[in-house]
Order: sequence, then C-alpha cells, then structure tokens
Amino acid sequence: MSIDDAALLGAFPQAQTQFPPRSLYLHIPFCAGRCAYCDFFSVRSSAYPQDPYIDALLEQLRVWSTACGADSFDTIYIGGGTPSVLDAPSLDKLLTALSAYAAQGCEWTIEANPESLSDRFLERLAGSGVTRLSLGIQTLSVEEWEVLGRVGSIAESRAALERVRAYPFDISVDLLAGIPRRPGLGISASSSKNQLLAALSELEPKVAHLSLYDLTLEPGTTLERRVRAGELRVPDADELADLRLAADEFLASVGFCRYEVSNYAREGHECRHNAAYWSMDPYLGVGSGAVSTLHLRDPDDPERLGSFLRMTGGVDIARYVDNPSALPSNVERIDRSTALFEFLMMGFRTVRGVNTKRIDALFGVDLSSALPRTFARWKGELAWRGDEVSLHPQNFDILNRFLVECMEELS
Repeated sequence: MSIDDAALLGAFPQAQTQFPPRSLYLHIPFCAGRCAYCDFFSVRSSAYPQDPYIDALLEQLRVWSTACGADSFDTIYIGGGTPSVLDAPSLDKLLTALSAYAAQGCEWTIEANPESLSDRFLERLAGSGVTRLSLGIQTLSVEEWEVLGRVGSIAESRAALERVRAYPFDISVDLLAGIPRRPGLGISASSSKNQLLAALSELEPKVAHLSLYDLTLEPGTTLERRVRAGELRVPDADELADLRLAADEFLASVGFCRYEVSNYAREGHECRHNAAYWSMDPYLGVGSGAVSTLHLRDPDDPERLGSFLRMTGGVDIARYVDNPSALPSNVERIDRSTALFEFLMMGFRTVRGVNTKRIDALFGVDLSSALPRTFARWKGELAWRGDEVSLHPQNFDILNRFLVECMEELS
C-alpha cells in the first residue's frame, strides 16, 4: 500500500476503525551500548539529545491517539532500546504526560537494564503509574555473558534485582536460551542446561514473571558474524529442545505456568500488554521505529474486520523529531485472509489458543468447517474448552508444523 493510498484512507479514519486501540507501545531507542546479539533499533544514548525526542514522541501520541479515537489505554509498554538510560528531566516529562493516558487499572510496564537501573530511576517510577518492570538480565553465566557482549556485569544484574524488589512493582526478567558456545572450552550441552537451571533457580523466588527466549542469530549482528566465522557453535535442535524441557519442568515445579511459547508467570501475573499482541487486538505504537496495527472494518459489513493497517516508523531520529506526527513511509494494508492467518499464528502461541466465536464474529469463518483435515489430523494435540481451541503446551515445539498445515488448508 502506498503512502498516498494510506493518506486517502485518512491514515487512522475513525469512520473505518472498528475498535480503537486499547494498548500503547512507546519506543525509547537509546542504549548505553549495543549487545552482540541485538538487532532492535537503538542508538547510543550520547548520540542524540533526549529531551527533543521525548517532546516528539508525546506530540505523536497526542495527534495519533486522537485520530484513532483512543482517549486512554488499558496497557502501556515503554520499551527500547533501554528506557532506564533516560535522564531525569526526560523521564519526568514522559511519565507525567503518560499518566493522562492510563485508564483505571492500567497495566503499565517499563523495560530496564541492570547497569542503568539507578535509585533515582526507581524512585521516580514508584511515584508514577508504572505497575510493572521488565529487567533484561539474559544470563547469569560468566561464559555466556562474554559471548553476548552484554553491557555491565552479572554482579550489577544481581544487585539491580535486589533493589527492584524493594519497590511495589510486578517484576519480570528476560533470559536467553541456546546461547552459542566457544568450541574447545569444555562447555557441554549438559553444562549449558545446568547454567540455565541455576539461573532459573536463583531468579524464580524473586520474580512473578519470566520470559525465556530462544536466541535468534540476526543477520549483521556481531554474534552472527562470530558464528559464521566458526568462533562459536550454536546448539542444535535436540539441545534446544532439552533446554526447554528442563526449564518447563523446573518452572512448573515452583508454580510458574507456561502461558505462551516463551513466557512463564505465576497465576495472575501474565503480561496483559503482550496478551493484546497475541490476541491480535489493535495497538498504537509511537516513537522512531515503533509499529502500530489498527483494525479496519469491512465497509460492506461494518460488524466485521476487513483488514489491518500496519505502520512502521522510520529510524531516522532527526527526521522523526522534525515531524513526529507524519505518516511513516512504511504503511501496509494487510488483507482479510492474511489477517485471519495472523490471528491463528499469534493465538496458537498461547495456552488459551484462539476463540472460534471471535474468529467467526470478525471474519465470518467457522474454523471447524474451514480446517476439518488439520483439526482431525491434530486431534490428539489440541485442547478444546468451549469456544477456545489451543495446542497443549508440550506441543509448542511443533507449532510451526501445525501452522503450515492450517495455512495450506485455508488457502
């Protein structure tokens, strides 16, 4: 879809937007340094002045939220980059302005890295509407820390977690599984598993939520180049499956539920913001590089979903600051059939799966009638609870095979 076509639609036409977004993402691109595995959009915090960027972000939020018909949000997520590197004036300005957009009972998350988690930062969060803090630790292994090229240290990670526990936030921690190893150092698959289990054992009593992601080698990153050069070896599929199984069994034994492919939580502490993504609810993203996905209704049947409008902000910060509310060049219209598959792809990542009644209401599609062969073939791996159908969590490792069959039958 060209930018001119999007402009003709009015970009965020309230007349076409069936459901105003109730989730808000804000991108803070500043970081103290770039980790070896990271390909998220970020810049060194010293490269650009922060205050003009925050002014631009808030101006975009003001204009776009009005255009979308969103006066408040049920979930707010400040990610990056590293939001905890914001200086005091910029952080104060951001949190003060955002409080006006937080609905009653809003889940409000901010990401932080241990090396930049100051007492000043935590005190300011405690005096705001922030309810949840996501701490990027990634590993507590000395060998893996070096491989990842992390800023800071393991000691700082441990100290940061202890400081956070003194505040009334829900705490989530990010960890990585499947970190490459240097050949010839005697670091075996079993030692990697033991290191992961040791980290989980240390962290689980202190947090309510854990995200355990399989590390992906992103092209162009330092880590990918080292693997390609033979300096590092990536765990094979069997090793990764063994790591995940060990993590599943341990976390289940201490009261954590795996409620999504990569996420575990104690009961009642699941991330509502991420759940909005997995449910394919519309959401607004502001900031340089941020993504928005809006639902456009079918003009011939206004009760149903016609398509998505997905917009990805540019990564030229200077241009963004000059005109923050401008429509980005990367605007995509996602057709109805692709939107349906995205609903399935995201929904089946979770233990709740997809709601067949909702699919029928939005798309006019009865899944049982649309996927008879796939549902029959996978009958033993599927769980039905009224209108909801999902894969059993132990089958998440074969999710892609299931989705391929869904896509083939739908097409």
